[in-house]
Amino acid sequence: MDLLNMEVSSMSGISFDCSCGQKHNVAIGNIRIGSGVINELPELLRGLEGKKIFIVADRNTYRVAGTIVEEKLKDGFVLSRFVFEEEHFIPDEKALGRLLVEIERDTSMIVAVGSGSINDTCRYLSYKLGIPYIIVGTAPSMDGYASVVSPLIVDNVKVTYNAVYPEAIVADTDILKEAPMYMLHAGFGDILGKYTALADWHLARTLNKEYFCSAIEELVLKAVDKCVKAADRIAERDDETIKSITEALIFTGLAIGMTGTSRPASGEEHHLSHCWEMISMNEGRYTKWLHGNNVGVGVGIIAEAYSFVNNLDIEAVYATGKYRNLDRNQWARGLSEVYTRSAASIIKFKEGSIAFESEQSEINMKNIMKNWSAIKEICSELLPNPEVIRGIMKQAGTI
Repeated sequence: MDLLNMEVSSMSGISFDCSCGQKHNVAIGNIRIGSGVINELPELLRGLEGKKIFIVADRNTYRVAGTIVEEKLKDGFVLSRFVFEEEHFIPDEKALGRLLVEIERDTSMIVAVGSGSINDTCRYLSYKLGIPYIIVGTAPSMDGYASVVSPLIVDNVKVTYNAVYPEAIVADTDILKEAPMYMLHAGFGDILGKYTALADWHLARTLNKEYFCSAIEELVLKAVDKCVKAADRIAERDDETIKSITEALIFTGLAIGMTGTSRPASGEEHHLSHCWEMISMNEGRYTKWLHGNNVGVGVGIIAEAYSFVNNLDIEAVYATGKYRNLDRNQWARGLSEVYTRSAASIIKFKEGSIAFESEQSEINMKNIMKNWSAIKEICSELLPNPEVIRGIMKQAGTI
């Protein structure tokens, strides 16, 4: 199977044994990308004629594509819908609860109309209820269309939950290319995040002996490279550029499902984005900037961190012994100052994975020193330097 030369739309339903030792598969029935593919929606629902279809959108995505979805399905299916009218839709337990109230008994399919937040909410609803869902994309703004996880806000904390693949993805470039420019840049920022995510994956393999798949890494890098080459054409909104970004976003989502880990698509740059999103939410501040916009900024910061590590004198760091002195109370106070009402949940969630005992800190540091040559190689060879990344973003008009 020549995966490197496969179109993303051809990957639906594939299954293969990989050299990494895993069997990879894509349990999505259909992936439709291109001009006018929204017209194929009735065909994708063939066999459900006369059944109940639940359409979910927010007020913007309903205007952009929800009315088209209803028009395409009104004659063959029993339709109901719920449109979130909030100016800033938040994918939290309240939103999930509202959908549980609104969805009718014996619903056969959920049709999500939107991008990140709508998709994540409907994906988790589908997972919990065992009702399949289709996503009709409205912007190439994030890589979650083909993912099997849902980042949701619960107890004021952004947490990633296991969920399911969509039954089908409908990415009509006639709709996607008309999205606001900051949403196009968000998708591009999310794609650039794969540089640091893959470097993090290498670090996890080196230090923690985590599972790693070179074949998936190669495919992700090919998708990123295709987007980077199209960077200077984003402002033109031409079909091929939008299609390239959308294909890359969908593929990196598929990589999560194929490997069973978010490592190929999400690393420290995503954690920074989640951090900023929670801080803004807790302060009651909302902006137009999306997760992918934040990820794009995070890539530059994490690239600087890799550059910093590459220039460290690890023997000098070891000689200070300061790494043994992480005080749990000071750590918790710092989180409380930053995350305010989210802090208690974050502390509870994270403290079990933090080395507060000096003995464990010593073990961790010796592991780092033992693997220092490999770590420096990751820092210097496996991702572009910060100036190159900023240059790519300038070329795209993102900064």
